[in-house]
Amino acid sequence: MGCYQRIIVGTNGSESARTAVAVAGDFAVRLGIPVTAMTVWKEAGRKSGTDAGWAEETTAEAAQALTAAGVSQVFRTELDGAAGALLLDAAEREPDTLLVIGGGSLGSSKARLLGSTANHVSHHSQTDVVFTRKLPKRWTTVGLTTDGSPSSLTAVRRGYELSLAIGARPFLVTSAKTDEDGGNTLIDVEGEIAVSDPELFGRDVLTGVPAAEAICNAAWKYDLVVIGNRGMSGPARLLGSVANKVTHDIDTNLLLVNTTH
Repeated sequence: MGCYQRIIVGTNGSESARTAVAVAGDFAVRLGIPVTAMTVWKEAGRKSGTDAGWAEETTAEAAQALTAAGVSQVFRTELDGAAGALLLDAAEREPDTLLVIGGGSLGSSKARLLGSTANHVSHHSQTDVVFTRKLPKRWTTVGLTTDGSPSSLTAVRRGYELSLAIGARPFLVTSAKTDEDGGNTLIDVEGEIAVSDPELFGRDVLTGVPAAEAICNAAWKYDLVVIGNRGMSGPARLLGSVANKVTHDIDTNLLLVNTTH
């Protein structure tokens, strides 16, 4: 599959980071692409143990896990500085890079206020990002959220490609006032996107509550939910974008697709 050419996984040795490494390894094996394990440390953080030696040990542990998972090409990078900015810079140097990081801090208002790396990445990334929550025993279902807009179609296409690569069934997911309205939206979406086998799509129309809440409530059905990043920056973020609320509140793995290019 050609949806991504390499993966960068951020790790700090935490349980959340180990999950990110495991997901990155699984994706890389299925896609047949290399992985770079990246750890960022700060010179000022030496008192807490986050020095160059700690970073080397952390990436070595991640590289060992990736190799054990079957990844054929594993690289290691340790850098001194701000984690969010350096992860984004590394991911944006080459096209078709998928960034994978733990998403546990996204739901914590305290972590966001104190400078969560995941939060920074979610609002500034120019590449696609997977925020991990868990490693399923098997990837079975992927929810491709759409409201029928052109940007959401971009996310659907990218999520469809990844679904096929990991052996999961893609579901088109939309929120609407009625089942009929939602069904019509999904029919239109199927007509707009050009995919190899549209018969693979399942359909999921969510009603009764606002879109972001509906998507988060339905997250238990999916090993991975895909959404475009429209509204993750600028005034829309402050006005309550669906993507922003879903990114911070969802309780499953999330692929946030950059739809600005």
